[in-house]
Amino acid sequence: MKKFMLVFLIMALVIPATAALAQEQEPVSGGTFHRGMVISPRGMFNPILYTETYDAEVITAVYDSLVTANRELEIVPQIAKDWEFSEDGLELTFYLREGVKFHDGVELTAEDVKFTFKTILHPHYSGVRYGDFAVLKGAEAYNAEEVDYVEGIEIIDDYTIRFTTERVHAPLLSEFTYGILPSHILGDVPVAELEAHEFNQNPIGAGPFKFNEFRPDQHVVLDAFEDYYQEGPYLDRMVYQIVDDEARPVYLRQGRLDFVGISSEQIDMVQALDFVDVFDYEALGYSYICFNLRQERFDDNRVRQAVAYGFDRQTVVDIIYDGYSKVANAPMPTVSWAFTDEGINEYPYNPDRAIELMEEAGWERGADGVWEKEDMRMEFEFLYTEATRAQEQSMILFQQNMEDIGFKVNLRPMEFSAAVDRIDAREFDAFTLGWSLGVDPDPYGIWHSTSLWNDAGWVNERSDELIEKGRQTVDQEERAEIYAEWQRLMNEELPNVFFTYSVSVAAANERLMGIDRDPGPQGLFWTEILHELWIPADRQ
Repeated sequence: MKKFMLVFLIMALVIPATAALAQEQEPVSGGTFHRGMVISPRGMFNPILYTETYDAEVITAVYDSLVTANRELEIVPQIAKDWEFSEDGLELTFYLREGVKFHDGVELTAEDVKFTFKTILHPHYSGVRYGDFAVLKGAEAYNAEEVDYVEGIEIIDDYTIRFTTERVHAPLLSEFTYGILPSHILGDVPVAELEAHEFNQNPIGAGPFKFNEFRPDQHVVLDAFEDYYQEGPYLDRMVYQIVDDEARPVYLRQGRLDFVGISSEQIDMVQALDFVDVFDYEALGYSYICFNLRQERFDDNRVRQAVAYGFDRQTVVDIIYDGYSKVANAPMPTVSWAFTDEGINEYPYNPDRAIELMEEAGWERGADGVWEKEDMRMEFEFLYTEATRAQEQSMILFQQNMEDIGFKVNLRPMEFSAAVDRIDAREFDAFTLGWSLGVDPDPYGIWHSTSLWNDAGWVNERSDELIEKGRQTVDQEERAEIYAEWQRLMNEELPNVFFTYSVSVAAANERLMGIDRDPGPQGLFWTEILHELWIPADRQ
């Protein structure tokens, strides 16, 4: 899971004949791909430590993982050429490709795989992914420093490694989509010091592109890795260019970008460019409004329901996003097989109902119209990232809607990384961001009461029970029923006020080949095909 800014849905255009014709040609080498990013990466280019989607964009090009997901969200081989489960489902054995090299020329073996996942389980590991692998046999004893090994990680030979779990763990295979770290570089680094290590801004992986340069708020430059184990990469270079929100159509028009996400108000300008194609897709994610439930004034679900009824989310979708988004009412994206809308309250805009709920919860209006209760007052700071005009407009409407129902909201626009720092330190009243999710619908990493990504501070015994139960069966229909009940619980309790289901729009220069021109939830291109991107020789 990764935090991200809000995104928008748009109608796709017909693929120009020239682009379709080029897609049928054989790939050629050469050229530089310029990818636009509105938010600069933080610079944590480490696959087991990053938390933001903008770092992840770079990580997926620099590192390869044991397995990855294709456009249909199916798990497919990457560094692992094959795998098998034992009959009881407790053992997962990976068979690695031979000859896979890190960017410094050292061969990747099972020792590097073991190092990567053992590090996540280390007692001094400072990241947030321990919960993904705590089910491995002996993980808890190792994390508690009772032993110096993990019984459930066993190297069979240089190209074979076996993972054994304490119990059946449905998401297990999809957990191994993290990039593999080089043990010969980091093996002697104390795990407690890994987060501050210079490696994170000068990464060495085994992916199709090797790191060249990172200049915060300017660009990230990656070069082709000539010894990549798969065919390609064909591009000489990839440049992640940081570009201001309003400058995106200009950069496209000038040919300074080959790909960038765009917002709804930029549609007409981009559609007018006859050499640019526009694509849309529903993504694996959602945006939300988070309240700090550690504060007593937010811990009554009637207060959070009042916010949901009092915020005209449909107007945001219809007017600010021009109809190119969807109102969300639970934390499960519509493209997931686990999504349900049965028994889900849609919380339609109803200020009168919002006021009734506040009165039922024992709040009274003060002299200035703001709700008060005992020594509490419903006035709070609201953090949001200031990258797009639509985001600004949405937050102004939210502030006005809340004022109408007796909530005084003090908007605080912030740079993305600064906002995340405040959130991670739990120094917030409320904020809005989005989650980009993994292939498996398991919500443990965000919503379990023990999760480090549980920003709201949500603790609910029934929620934990359902989350854990959903991990312990491999029957998809049974899991879907469990997650349906969990969604209804979340929809009633509203630990977050869910905002929109994530949908994305992207603009691509027609010279860029190898992208998926009928994108699924993974978008135009994903980890599996980065090495397949190419530019025709006469367009380089």
